[in-house]
Amino acid sequence: MTGLHLYAIIPSADGVDFDVAGVDDRDNVRAIARRDYAAVVSASPLVDYRGLTRDEIVRYLLTHQRVVETVMRTFPVLPVKFGTVLDGELRVRDLLDQGQTLFRATLAELEGRVQMEVVVLWNVQDVFDAIGEEKPIARLKAKIAARPPEETKEQRVAIGQMVQASLEERRARVRDLMIPLLEALALDVVINPLMDDQMVANVALLIDQISVGDVDAGLATLDSLSEGRFHFRCVGPLPPYSFATLEVHAPSFEEVDEARRHLGLGKTATPSEIKRAYRQLARELHPDHNINDPDAQNRMSQLAMAYERITAYTETQLRGVEDSGLAVCSFDRPVVEGTLAISLTRQESVG
Repeated sequence: MTGLHLYAIIPSADGVDFDVAGVDDRDNVRAIARRDYAAVVSASPLVDYRGLTRDEIVRYLLTHQRVVETVMRTFPVLPVKFGTVLDGELRVRDLLDQGQTLFRATLAELEGRVQMEVVVLWNVQDVFDAIGEEKPIARLKAKIAARPPEETKEQRVAIGQMVQASLEERRARVRDLMIPLLEALALDVVINPLMDDQMVANVALLIDQISVGDVDAGLATLDSLSEGRFHFRCVGPLPPYSFATLEVHAPSFEEVDEARRHLGLGKTATPSEIKRAYRQLARELHPDHNINDPDAQNRMSQLAMAYERITAYTETQLRGVEDSGLAVCSFDRPVVEGTLAISLTRQESVG
């Protein structure tokens, strides 16, 4: 076994058989429980999913999503970022130990809530036809219609730019109308990128599971009001990928140790001691105090990077510790290698 592929965090459920194959289709998905929560895992054929072809990534990703959606039918889920692999059950239990506080807060917030994906489409050919009838564009097209293409390159480029500008302006007007109406159907919204000219809006809605029918009814009303000018596609219920996805990675001992030495720290330190060491070195190395040193800016940048790295590691190790400002952080290899960086990401809205 290369490792364990992680799909989701759920309330404790040891020994549950989800009856679905994982990314390695020879191994069924199972739950590993620790205290109040469990990790949904299966054997992974890979340690690192980077470097795969697009088709390979899509195949594994679809399996990952299918598993999470299957688990969601029975449990509230906190999805894990696709491609997360941990080295064996002990490492998974470390994750569950270190993440208890985060999992409790997040799953409480997500319980009973699902994601719906809504796409608003228009007939792009009808839109282009309407744009072509706009007076400035129509006049310029008529002006060059009888001339050879090689003589009208600049004008044709100008027409293309005018058409694109008009398309974006029309889309923006519709989006400004549609987005508030879609937001009214949801507890939270993430605006996704548009994939092609057919799309007017592409949003993820976070809703209460019992309100799925209300979303369908709301979209039916919008469809009726649009009088066929727009088409609405809705996919879901889905796990709340866009609103909370767990990311996990193991800090490198070499990188943490280099940062520790850069700051002049010993084998242990409190967060206040780390901050004090950084401030003292920053005063000494700041370019304003070393105007004749051409390398001063570079040394200050390296110090800032070391401080950022050591602070991120410290926050990870001390997560959930009361009065963590006074707690002692260890930089010994076994402790560093036993610590997992755990964070939640939310997809950023675009536009």
